[in-house]
Amino acid sequence: QQAYERTKDYLSPTPLEFSRYLSDRIGGEVWLKLDLVQRTGSFKYRGAINKILSLTEAELDRGVVSASTGNYALAVAEAMRHRGRRATIYVARDMDESRLSILRAAGLDLVIFGDLAWDAEEEARRVGDTEGKIYVSPYNDPLVVGGQGTCGYEISKQLPDLDAAFFACGAGGLLTGSAGWLKFHNPAIEVYGVSPANSPVMHESMRANKIVRTKMSPTLADTCAGSVDPDSITLDLCQRFVNEIVLLSEEEIEASIRLLFEQHRLVSEGSGALGVGGLLKRKERFKGKKVVAVVCGRNIDLEVFKRIVA
Repeated sequence: QQAYERTKDYLSPTPLEFSRYLSDRIGGEVWLKLDLVQRTGSFKYRGAINKILSLTEAELDRGVVSASTGNYALAVAEAMRHRGRRATIYVARDMDESRLSILRAAGLDLVIFGDLAWDAEEEARRVGDTEGKIYVSPYNDPLVVGGQGTCGYEISKQLPDLDAAFFACGAGGLLTGSAGWLKFHNPAIEVYGVSPANSPVMHESMRANKIVRTKMSPTLADTCAGSVDPDSITLDLCQRFVNEIVLLSEEEIEASIRLLFEQHRLVSEGSGALGVGGLLKRKERFKGKKVVAVVCGRNIDLEVFKRIVA
């Protein structure tokens, strides 16, 4: 609720779109929450703007650093513009060139560090600690999680008699922020996270009851890939509020991207399509139910998208 009040002049509620196709597929009522039309093209702006607006001028004067697999960098940069400042964003060498081009075009102060996303995240935290700068986590921060949860807040107002919701899950910021609100609104709502099978870190961490490192392979859902802080607040929140984390193969992610374009003319990135894929994988549970699948991002490489829809 605090996040909603803080950000309401900076966020436009994203629409719900009814999906006749998916409703017929599951025998229920399916709505798509179009967070891919949020500013900067993904849900990440919700958490970034809530966190950056909470910082004092003195904190901003110290400097702000963060790490990103792409979307969060754009979100932090846009949020910082509202405060008349710039942030330094750490990214890893494994980021594909198309995402790097988007970030460079946005005029970001980028530092490329390490081979993997986790390397860049660790370095950003280290720089924050040693240089006295404010490190803005993409997920391990109550203000960021609360900001992402404004997505769930909007859903509860738009569809108050909802039965279930599906969210993409990497480190779990969007999932847990939204799930916490939805369960508060109605404890009977079922909330599902959806992750790429090629990077199942939160799925495996919930099974192990602690944050674990998992083997990772390249995935179309690259903004939901990577390791998670060992002390991340999102694990406990997943255990409290999330019914299940569903894993999707690369073929299932491709099919979800293609479905969103063919049936709704939506251009979704891999992570953005996870909610739809998760719903289809568990469709037998939702006959006669009212379900929302969140489409949470659209920043996909053009050539990758053309290959998938072709």
